[in-house]
Amino acid sequence: MISINRRMSGYAYAESFLIAFAEPIMAKPLLSPQHRTLHARQRERLARRGWSDIDRALQRPASYCHPAGRIRRIETHISLVYLAGRYAYKLKKPVDPGFLDFTSPAVRQRACEDEVRLNRRFARELYREVGTIVRAGRVCKIGRRGRVVEHVVKMRRFDEREVFDELLAHEALGFAEMDALADSLATVHRRASRMAPRGSFGAAPTVRMQMRAVLDSLTRLGCEAGVHLPASIREWCDSEWARLAQHFDARRAGGFVRECHGDLHLGNVLRRGKRVVMFDCIEFSNALRWIDVASDLSFVLMDLQAHGRDDLAARLLNGWLRRTGDFGALPALRYYSVYRALVRALAAALKTRGGSQRQPLIEVNRYLALAERLAAKPRPYLLLCHGYSGSGKSAASEALVSLIGAVRVSSDSERKRVRPFAVPDTQALPPSAYTAQAIDRHYDAPLCLTRQVLASDYPALVDATFLKRAHRERFAALARSMGVPVLLLDFHARTCLLAERVSRRANDAHAESDAGLVVLVRQLANEEPLSAQEWARAVCFDTEVAPDAFEHLQYWRALLERLAHLDAPAPSEKAVSPDALAAHV
Repeated sequence: MISINRRMSGYAYAESFLIAFAEPIMAKPLLSPQHRTLHARQRERLARRGWSDIDRALQRPASYCHPAGRIRRIETHISLVYLAGRYAYKLKKPVDPGFLDFTSPAVRQRACEDEVRLNRRFARELYREVGTIVRAGRVCKIGRRGRVVEHVVKMRRFDEREVFDELLAHEALGFAEMDALADSLATVHRRASRMAPRGSFGAAPTVRMQMRAVLDSLTRLGCEAGVHLPASIREWCDSEWARLAQHFDARRAGGFVRECHGDLHLGNVLRRGKRVVMFDCIEFSNALRWIDVASDLSFVLMDLQAHGRDDLAARLLNGWLRRTGDFGALPALRYYSVYRALVRALAAALKTRGGSQRQPLIEVNRYLALAERLAAKPRPYLLLCHGYSGSGKSAASEALVSLIGAVRVSSDSERKRVRPFAVPDTQALPPSAYTAQAIDRHYDAPLCLTRQVLASDYPALVDATFLKRAHRERFAALARSMGVPVLLLDFHARTCLLAERVSRRANDAHAESDAGLVVLVRQLANEEPLSAQEWARAVCFDTEVAPDAFEHLQYWRALLERLAHLDAPAPSEKAVSPDALAAHV
C-alpha cells in the first residue's frame, strides 16, 4: 500500500471535491466554526455524545467479525475511514460545516445508503453493503445483534498502487488502461438513468450558474491566496456559454443529461487486472451528478492533460466516441474541460487558506494555465485515409490520432450505428451493401460526423477506403467550405499481404470491418487513382512494418512536416503541444 501521508485515501478522496464545490454551490464563503450559528454548534455537541466510544471501538481488531489485523484510521472533513483486514469502513462524522448537515443519525444513514447504491453502478465488487455499529452493554462493534447506534459504508480494500493517478506517477498508465476505461465509461453512460429528478439539471442556466460560481469563488480567493484569475478566461467562458446555450438545452432534451459519476478524476479510477472500475462518485448533490455525459468525460480528459498526457486523453476520447458514437458531445467538451480545470484550481486554492503552502499555489497556477490553453482556439484540419481493405490504415490511424490529438471517424463502425449510444451491429453486411450505390451511402454518416468534428475545432481523421474520386471530393469540398486544410494519407502494402490480412480478419468476431476477399478483388479492379492535384496533398505510408511502428513519431515524420506547414497542433511521444513540432521535424 502507498503511504497515506502522500495522498488522501481513495476511500474518501471525493471529499476534497466536495469541499471545493461547497463554496460554488452555496455561492458564499465557507463558514468557519466561530462564525457558525450557536444552534448548529449545539447540534454538533449533542450529536457527538458517545461518538468517542464508537471511534475507539473501530480502532480495535476485536470490534470486527473478521480478521482485522492492524487498524489504519484516516480522517477527512466529514468522514472517518478504518482500514481493517480485507475491508474498509467509512463512517460519516456528526458535523455541520455549513454546506451539509450530518448531525442527524437518519441523515447519516441515508448518506451511507446513497453512497453504496450509487457507487455500486460503477464498482459493485468494492461497495459491499451498509453495515451497522451496535452497542451490546458497554461495547460497540460491527455487527447485527444489539442496539444500532450508527451506520457505516463497508468496502472491499484495494491496492492503491493500482489507482490511475499512482499508475501515472510511476509511468505505468498506458493505452490499454485508456481502452478499458473507455469501454467501462461508455457502458456506464449507456445504461445510466435519463429520468432526472429536475428538468433544470444540465440545462443552459444551470451550466452557466455552476461556471460563474466557480469563477466568482476563484476571484474572491485572489487577494487571500495570491491567485490571479486571468480576465481572458472569464470572458471566454461567458462568450462560449452564449454560443453553446442552445446546444446545452438540445443535449438535455435529447437525453444526454444522465445520472453520471460527477467526480471522475484519476484518483477515482482503479485498475483491477484487465478491467477498470470507477469509485467515489458524487452522492451528495443531484445537480453535480445529473450532468451531460460530455461533462463527466471531460473531467478525466482534463486530468490527463493537466499531467501532460494529451496522448492518453486523445486515446480515451477516441475510444469513448467509437463505443458511443456520441460525436454531439464534442461542441461543448472543451467548455466542460475548462470548467473542470477551474474546479481543480479552486480545490487547490482552498488548501492555501490560512497558510503559505507553496505546492497548492503551484497547482492553482498549473490548472489556470491549462484552462487558458484549452480555451485557445486551435486550427482544425482534415486527414483522409486512402487504401484498400487490409492496407493497415485502421490500425495506423488509430495510433496516429493519439499522437496528434485528432478525432477519428471510422466508416466501418459508424455506418452500422443507428443512433448515439446504440451498439453497432457486428453482423456482416450483405453483398447488396457493397454495390456502387450502397457504397456511396456509406460515406453519408462519416461526412456528417466529420462536419461536427471540424465545427467543434478538432482535427478530424476519416478512416475509409476513399478509392473513388467522388467520395474524396465530397470531403475535400467540405474542407474548402469550412476553410480547413486537407491531406490524404495513402496506405499501401503488397497485394498478397492485403489478401492475407482480410482473410485473417474474417475469422475475428470482433473486427469492425467485414470486407473479405471478394470485396478486395472488386476494389482492386475498380479503384480510381489519385489525380495529380490529389497527389500533391498526399503523404504515403508503407504498412509492411511491425504494428508498434505506428506508435512512434519517426514513422509519421513526413506527415509531421506537412502538418508543420499547416500550423497544425504538434505531437510528442507523451503529449500534444502546440509549440513543439519544430523540435520533432
